[in-house]
Amino acid sequence: MTREQVSLARRRLGLGITNVGFWVVAAVLGLLWLDWGRRVPSDLDPVWIGVGCVAVQALFDVVGGWWLMPAPRPSGMDFFRGWLRGVGVHTAMLAVAGSFAWLSLRWTGGFCAGVAVASVFLGLARGVVHRALHGGRVRIRLLESGQVVLAAEVGDPAFTGGVIGFGRGAGILIPERWRDGLPRAELDLEIFRRRWEIERGLPLRAFLLLLMWNVLGVWIGEITTHWSSLPAAFALLALACWMTLWTFLSLLVLPFLGQGTVHAADRAAADSGMDPSEWIRLFPKLTGEDGNSKAPLQNIFYPIPSAELRLRSLKESRRGLVLGPVARGNLYYSLAGLTLLGRSVHCNVGRPGLWVFPPMT
Repeated sequence: MTREQVSLARRRLGLGITNVGFWVVAAVLGLLWLDWGRRVPSDLDPVWIGVGCVAVQALFDVVGGWWLMPAPRPSGMDFFRGWLRGVGVHTAMLAVAGSFAWLSLRWTGGFCAGVAVASVFLGLARGVVHRALHGGRVRIRLLESGQVVLAAEVGDPAFTGGVIGFGRGAGILIPERWRDGLPRAELDLEIFRRRWEIERGLPLRAFLLLLMWNVLGVWIGEITTHWSSLPAAFALLALACWMTLWTFLSLLVLPFLGQGTVHAADRAAADSGMDPSEWIRLFPKLTGEDGNSKAPLQNIFYPIPSAELRLRSLKESRRGLVLGPVARGNLYYSLAGLTLLGRSVHCNVGRPGLWVFPPMT
């Protein structure tokens, strides 16, 4: 990474910590204001609370998506056009998740079923949500290696795509610019890594783990906050506050648990006769971040280990937990819990092109 990339990554990390910290404090204050379900604050319309949340997040988005955006930085008009589209679709997904939650509260007296159904919906519709949110074309491409992939026209330099769908029928999504901009050996290696994850069912494994994690969070919230005693609108607000705290906990735990998948995929590529070292060195330059030399920061904020750690891991025979892309995946699936943390973390803030598929490898 260049000195400018390192400096920008540090500032974005500070912005992400501030953004996430703001919503965590707001969630705590919100739960205290609701008094754990024993007081009904009828003098304020929850709709205006939602509008206020969108407005506050917009301020963070402008800083992250315009001022602290890596090159090529969009013009002001291009940024706001893309941002408005992204916010519109993101808000619509929150509304869909909120509808599932409301129906669940009405029919079952709790939110567990609603969050579970919303998570399944988000998983099945991930590709559609990505296209709607970003607006760029997604085409089927045949690579020189014979692999069939989906290529998305996303201008954000940190967009890396991911896996769409579950099972052996899942598709591999890559940036369109990678087809001609990456050396063939590096592109083939990354396609191999993602195909390896698909063949071992890691996308589905990660989804099921995240589904259980978030439903568990809702269940704990239900026995703690007494949502059923609140009017529906305030119960939804309590759900959003609680799941913001639960998602924050996942931000502290899941990155470390997901690093073993990256190391295992690197090792699988090496065992197949490929050399991942050049791709590992190149990847931080593409995404603009390379972990952190301080172990606590690395384990909490960077689900993708630094190039140094990945190269060191290639020389070791042991493997850690292979759970799939749980950390970056939950940034998207946290929408089911009505939180804004998925677009508040340092890699995503102000960058709609990454809200569905954060940088991952």
